[in-house]
Amino acid sequence: MDIQPQHQLEKEGIMNGILELFSRPFPIMEDWQMRWVVILFHGIFVAIFLVLFKPFQDLFLTDSFFINVGFGLVVSAALAFNHFLISNILPFDLKKWTIGKSIAWTMYDVLTVIIAVFIYKNYWTDFAAFTWNDLWRISYSTLLLAIIPVMISTILLENWLLRRNLRRASQLQKTVQKNVQEQKPAVIAQQINTNNADLLTLYADNKNEWFKIRPKDLILLESSDNYVCIYYLDKEKVQKKLLRSTLTKLEEQIDLPAIFRCHRSFMVNLHQIKQVKGNSRGLQLDLLDLEQTIPVSRKYVKEIQAKLEQV
Repeated sequence: MDIQPQHQLEKEGIMNGILELFSRPFPIMEDWQMRWVVILFHGIFVAIFLVLFKPFQDLFLTDSFFINVGFGLVVSAALAFNHFLISNILPFDLKKWTIGKSIAWTMYDVLTVIIAVFIYKNYWTDFAAFTWNDLWRISYSTLLLAIIPVMISTILLENWLLRRNLRRASQLQKTVQKNVQEQKPAVIAQQINTNNADLLTLYADNKNEWFKIRPKDLILLESSDNYVCIYYLDKEKVQKKLLRSTLTKLEEQIDLPAIFRCHRSFMVNLHQIKQVKGNSRGLQLDLLDLEQTIPVSRKYVKEIQAKLEQV
């Protein structure tokens, strides 16, 4: 039997960790107004910095106030071109945006800005001074100038996402508390009747295995590789049941408004929600009978609000 050397295992572990990091979900600016704020901020910062500090005078022609302001306009125009034209042309799935995609897009932004700045700078000299060394110096200088506005805009985006998600979490929490206070007995009785005839039956892929449960006892369904782990209450204790299936296939078998898919890996009983929390990455749910925080995908945020108002 072949045994891999320790250093090779360590390298594979590092690579797997990097790939896992790059594949993690990452928040994106879906609000076009916030995009404009960030884009204009980059341009204004560049213009003010060049006017006040006049760095790289031989490179950026910083003796001219209007040319310096023009550099800021070029930066904003290049970013606007990417975020309002290219992003709509390319087949991006913003709902599956990841850290890796965000890094790649940022690198593309920087490359576009470098090219735009290089063309704009040489426009004033009729491209007479064009050299590859000139391109390298502009690339290096642009990267240095980009560090501060990128850091500031990242902090601004983080704070904006945090405030937005806290506001959404607060709205959902009010709905949860209202449901708990009212209890809506008639609706709940209709949706999660305890008669055996109304038991929920979930079938595995082979159809020879199934699991029956009262909907009111169902807590959570969690996808795990080729299986789905079902968390449920039995005599007031949390139990688990594994079914060989996908969450999508089980979702098709469940026709209950109170059982809602809130994430690609989770379906939750909305009556189990104890608290809705928010941070810059999104919303999370705390449950009554399970000590596990459940994430809510961005695409389900509006739908979960409507579902909570129904149950």
